[in-house]
Amino acid sequence: MKSWSDDNNMKVISFSIFKGGTGKTTSSVNTAVALANKGKRVLLVDLDQQASATRYLDLDPEQIPSLYEIYMGAKPAALAIKKTKHGVDMLTSNALLAAIEEALEPGDELKLDEFLTPLKPSYDFILVDTPPGKAMLAFNGLAAADLIVIPASAERMAVDGVGDLINHVQRIMWNKFSLSHQELRILFTMYRATTSHSPAIVSNARKIWRENILPMKIPHSTVFSRSYDLKTPVAKLEPKHPGALAYGLFAEWLIKYNEDNSV
Repeated sequence: MKSWSDDNNMKVISFSIFKGGTGKTTSSVNTAVALANKGKRVLLVDLDQQASATRYLDLDPEQIPSLYEIYMGAKPAALAIKKTKHGVDMLTSNALLAAIEEALEPGDELKLDEFLTPLKPSYDFILVDTPPGKAMLAFNGLAAADLIVIPASAERMAVDGVGDLINHVQRIMWNKFSLSHQELRILFTMYRATTSHSPAIVSNARKIWRENILPMKIPHSTVFSRSYDLKTPVAKLEPKHPGALAYGLFAEWLIKYNEDNSV
């Protein structure tokens, strides 16, 4: 069984929630860059066939090799890694992952973990951007993780999605694959501090999940869509923007959490 102290203190962190549109890709990409800016060796894995994380870091989804070749057995993961201009290494996605999704069967949930294991000594953090929905590739991302980060927009429907994912992980995946070592944390995104709605949502969620709610909140801002259009993460586009600072705080939290839980 994996533990926090294995693999040179490396952490596999999955950004996961079954509901779409809550900031998974935005969070995985901007957290990866924030960690790289702090001198960490980071690999980002794009498991979503829409390849949004791949495009965000200005890589061409059609450029091979990609995760498709890895899952097909045509290329080992170490030879499929691509460098980005933002200091983050990447295993990229493309539309061919739809074929992998169709081919995966029950029992294949641990495939990504198998692919990533040889890479762990080379990185401080491996971040996984998972697809929405209860799909096999999403389960691959969950099963590979030491830490599951659940990006949830500060709205009622997203909070319901948090409960859905936590229930699935705890009741099914932990029992089926002996993954009870995993940690879960909730990162609130699209937070509007000037309204009463967002603070109320977070307050109510904290009554349920308590210390599993992360202290930092990612503000609602058009800067994130602009940074995606420009293929430039917020930390590079506007380093002093509240969104960039929030992801910087999250990166610091991850680094400290890593250190506190290492032997």
